[in-house]
Amino acid sequence: MQPSAYALNGKFRIILSIFPANRATFTSLTLFFITTLSWFPAYAADNPYLAELTHSARMKHLAERDEWQRLLHYKTGLLPGSIRSQVDAPPFFNSPVGKTHPQAELETTLARFFEPLPTEPDTQHAQCAFIARYQWLKQQLDFDPIRLSEQPCPRYAQWLEALNPAGITLIFPTAYMNSPASMFGHTLLRIDAQGQNDRTRLLAYALNFGAITGNDNGIAFAAKGLFGGYPGLFSVLPYYLKVREYSDLENRDVWEYQLNLTDEEVHRLLRHAWELRGIWFDYFFFDENCSYHLLSLLETARPGLHLTDTFNWWAIPSDTVRAVVAQNGFVKNVYYRPSRREILENGLIGLGEAGQTTVQALATGKVTADDEHLSGFSSAQKAVLLELGYEYANYRQTKSGNEETQTNTSHALLAARSQLATQTGLAPVPTPAARPDQGHATARISLAAGRENGKNFEEINVRPAYHDLLDSDEGYVRGAQINFFQLAARRYHGDGVQLQRFIPVDIVSLSPVSALGWPLSWKVNFGMDRKWVNNRDPLLATLNAGAGLTFSKGPRLLAYGLWETGLDLHNTLDQGYSLGTGMGLGALVDISPRWKLQASGRVLRYGLGERHTRQEWALEQRYSLNAAHDLRLRWATIEDFDHRYHHLMLSWQWFL
Repeated sequence: MQPSAYALNGKFRIILSIFPANRATFTSLTLFFITTLSWFPAYAADNPYLAELTHSARMKHLAERDEWQRLLHYKTGLLPGSIRSQVDAPPFFNSPVGKTHPQAELETTLARFFEPLPTEPDTQHAQCAFIARYQWLKQQLDFDPIRLSEQPCPRYAQWLEALNPAGITLIFPTAYMNSPASMFGHTLLRIDAQGQNDRTRLLAYALNFGAITGNDNGIAFAAKGLFGGYPGLFSVLPYYLKVREYSDLENRDVWEYQLNLTDEEVHRLLRHAWELRGIWFDYFFFDENCSYHLLSLLETARPGLHLTDTFNWWAIPSDTVRAVVAQNGFVKNVYYRPSRREILENGLIGLGEAGQTTVQALATGKVTADDEHLSGFSSAQKAVLLELGYEYANYRQTKSGNEETQTNTSHALLAARSQLATQTGLAPVPTPAARPDQGHATARISLAAGRENGKNFEEINVRPAYHDLLDSDEGYVRGAQINFFQLAARRYHGDGVQLQRFIPVDIVSLSPVSALGWPLSWKVNFGMDRKWVNNRDPLLATLNAGAGLTFSKGPRLLAYGLWETGLDLHNTLDQGYSLGTGMGLGALVDISPRWKLQASGRVLRYGLGERHTRQEWALEQRYSLNAAHDLRLRWATIEDFDHRYHHLMLSWQWFL
């Protein structure tokens, strides 16, 4: 009797013992198990060596081993005891039930290794298409090359030869101001080549996981991204293209974390990456995203890593980088690659107003490289001006899209620079004091006590992600705020606990005016919040948005002004709504690395629906006890719906 038949009969006996009197249930379960178990390989009966390998795999419990579970991306299912692969592409599985059945997938995979060579030229043999599984099972079961012939895999060999791998580097492009999607950051892997050095690392290949979104935007883009409506695939492409995309086009700094992997671990990762070519996962913005599945790749490279296990609800790229760095000795070196904007701003800082004007004139073609205006500069100064002019011209080209004019200007500046013998050029951009992985964690719990409208209260506030303006900027982009799903519950003395606030989205982008331009600063938030209306505090649906300008005075001061619009919805309001507009002003001051202060004021006139004027003047400060704990104190005086009251709150913030 073959093992699979034995297993089937065993399950019949269990079913009979459980449901002796329920014929309908018994029949349904019988059909289910027959359907489920019908995939078991029939080859075993005809191939003694396959039967021997299958038996050995069962005795060694290989399907339960962590390596197999990681190769197939199995995770615990919703039902107790169930298991389910996160891969959603059927071709990834050899068994019809492989997505939920590790044992079935293993045995069917073994059987497929015995298949003859395919006749179609574009079809790979199973040993090549699933080369990571083949190599692992070969190692575990010690395949006999005489009884199981190993097939050549020329396509994989050519691919590997082109990559010429020697190491893996985790790449983290930081946030991009004014782009909410980029404020989470992004991660990808660079496949470092043999003999690569600092100058040639741009020529390496990158392994990227991303969603195929087509031309969707707006609500459709957000909805599909939140609920897994896009397929996510791995791709291999030249690293310089990704650097150009992030550093030159989007002006995002790039951090490179060189990983400490052995040659075998690098090859194990790449074998699995080969298996994933053309294989898709349902892409979710918050959890199964670009960074999450890179962690799953690293888990296949080094058995024993459990990087994905801590990201059950969301996987923010900076948090995944922290998880990698936290592995003892896993990161060998860290390099910083500044964006084009950072290089440009760093160069302009030392020039003074006259030099900045000259650079802008060179970049726009108002002054040519052989103009008399440049004759008063030394050769070294002229080299700096021409290099900055070239960078500025490219920066303008990226923003405007006027490629023809800007390209001609860039070529002329480069040609003039090449005529100068001096080797001096732009000063290197200093590496930031804190890396992204050294910033605060993104989840936060806050416990607070305070007094509002003459009543004492206690409050708990939970923020799953990610960063606000008062948080420490170490490792984050200054002036960028993005909070998701903030939830606050409050209890006034003598009353029960009530939902005080739920703000799913709260984004602020304060991009300061500089020599490079006048970027627009903006904000948007919506959700539910309590406001005092007719001596009650109903939960109103709220929307607030604004746009304006931000000015910076050194690294410690940001001052902003935004023209804002507010909308409140509730059945207690006249006509059920209140719509208004007005001005908001604010300043952020870093008094010391630990102490930060924000002063703000807003006056909005609501002229439609429930008419009233809202004024809010607030002063808030944060003091960092350490990287994981802050104290905050907030005072505000508010006039809303013809009612004035005061607010005072002391809170303890715990980042985790």
